[in-house]
Amino acid sequence: MNKCRCKRIVLIALVACAISFFLVWSGEQDPQAGWIVIENVRVFDGQKMLPRATVVVNNGRIQAIGPSLAVPVGAEVIDGRGKTLLPGLIDSHVHLWSRDTLRQTPVFGVTAMADMFTSVEFAAGIKKDQEAPGPHPQAFIVSPRTLVTKAGGHGTQYGLQIPTLENAAQARSFVDARIAEGSDFIKIIYDDGHVYNFHLPTLSREEMAAVVAATHARGKMAIVHAGSLKMCREALEAGADGLAHLNFDDAFDPDFGQLAAAKKAFVIPTLSVLASMSGDSGAAGIVSDARLAPYLKDNDLQGLTGVFSFKTSAGAYTAAERTLKQLHEYRVPILAGTDAPNPGTAFGPSLHGELALLVKAGLTPSEALQSATSIPADIFGMKGRGRIAPGFIADLVLVDGDPGRDIDATRAIVAVWREGLRVDRAAYRTLVERERAARKSQSAAAPPSGLGEGLISDFAGGKIASNFGQGWMVSTDSYLGGKSKAELSLVGDGVAGSQGSLRIEGTIAEAGAIRWAGAMFSPGTSVMAPANLSVKKALVFWAKGNGRSFAVMVYAQSLGFIPKVQSIAIGPEWREFVCPFEKFGLAGFDITAILIGAVNLPGDFWLQIDNVRLR
Repeated sequence: MNKCRCKRIVLIALVACAISFFLVWSGEQDPQAGWIVIENVRVFDGQKMLPRATVVVNNGRIQAIGPSLAVPVGAEVIDGRGKTLLPGLIDSHVHLWSRDTLRQTPVFGVTAMADMFTSVEFAAGIKKDQEAPGPHPQAFIVSPRTLVTKAGGHGTQYGLQIPTLENAAQARSFVDARIAEGSDFIKIIYDDGHVYNFHLPTLSREEMAAVVAATHARGKMAIVHAGSLKMCREALEAGADGLAHLNFDDAFDPDFGQLAAAKKAFVIPTLSVLASMSGDSGAAGIVSDARLAPYLKDNDLQGLTGVFSFKTSAGAYTAAERTLKQLHEYRVPILAGTDAPNPGTAFGPSLHGELALLVKAGLTPSEALQSATSIPADIFGMKGRGRIAPGFIADLVLVDGDPGRDIDATRAIVAVWREGLRVDRAAYRTLVERERAARKSQSAAAPPSGLGEGLISDFAGGKIASNFGQGWMVSTDSYLGGKSKAELSLVGDGVAGSQGSLRIEGTIAEAGAIRWAGAMFSPGTSVMAPANLSVKKALVFWAKGNGRSFAVMVYAQSLGFIPKVQSIAIGPEWREFVCPFEKFGLAGFDITAILIGAVNLPGDFWLQIDNVRLR
């Protein structure tokens, strides 16, 4: 795709999204947070459940809590009977790339987050906003900003130019530079990718330990993303303060919980993303929950139903649950984190799913609530958050029912306050409804002229062309900073002796989860314009190749320029491939592009495709 054109398209999308959020949030109440009294309400104070209390708030802070308190003159009084008041929820593992996210999550009761890697400049802007005088309708964050990884290692695949560690001797100066940039803690990557069949450069054990030591010398926390159980053990043995995930393999160690407890470490299990890696993106039942569904935008739905293009080994999720039970037994601090926006997740609603998965794995509902309130607030130094007590910031969530008995009651949100100001959830819901109406109208658009029986290309006319749309072009990861390459050529060796086929050959230059090169077809009236292909149910084509890591990537306007990916195994003999749109979680009414090519693993590749059609 033309790099400049793609940037213009993305810019237009971001501007449109920003305007939408301005419309929702510009109608906020008077910025002076007045007296609020919530009477006769069940209160989870961050550590325990109080069966009945009154909570008094003024000027963005909790003023008092008790069984019977005087109501100030002019206060807004809320009857809390049958309801529970919670501290604002904290998601302890996300990756933030947009300010819109910080305004979305409070709608779902998530008022603070621990980002685990983003742009240094983006995080600096957010921190500047947080330090300015209020009000602050957006969620509060802490962040390491960038992370510590090797050249070509995990974290380098997202198009950001980030510093990488060369050797253990560099650890001290590297950590010093990150702290000078404003890192709240240091995030370390210790993952060679083998548990999901990648081969990624990673820190050596010596280098990882040197970074942990350098971090502690500067009085900061070291949190490690470790791929396997063996690597998790090694991170703990090196003195890591916490693990950003449970391990991704199916290994189990009966002494692991004892080791974590002895090292006084904490763990963020990220069960939501582990479930998605195992192929189960609906484990927590978020999409079908009527209490949350009206607030889910198209991008949320796509994220929640997404799965990774690879799967972890059989039994990996069960092993994670076993390990979590063991950590619980040894009283290792457990923090609720989702790893949004990875496949199977969405910012805000997924934390409610994570709480349910933690309870299913053995935590009590009250322990799960602690994992999303007081525990992360203490560990990440989020002063004034995570509890309902005098002097604390009035980040509050009022829900119907008792989540101390039924953890899913956190989804029955009645009201949310951020620094004592009520979040306008009704306006947000109206925005979602308008977006859905617009999509429905779009789905009524006529299919492309020339779609007919569904033939896209048979490559028999002596040129690379298509029956409709904008034809075929090279697409690579270059606009995300990658160096992969591809070339297209017409050859005569078609399927079943046909006159022609399209040969795609090139190189994936480096390892990474977002690396690709291939041939892209745009079905609309211009490149990346949406086309209604919903009268057809599947992409069908014939292919042969050199047996590398290949995939079909489908782009849709509702995906926000992040494709759905389906891995395919293409061998040296012609074979027909059928890829139903429903396997991508798509109805087909807003398809912007279809790409067939090589992904992720570095090296040279070739493949040929023929008789590409929709049916």
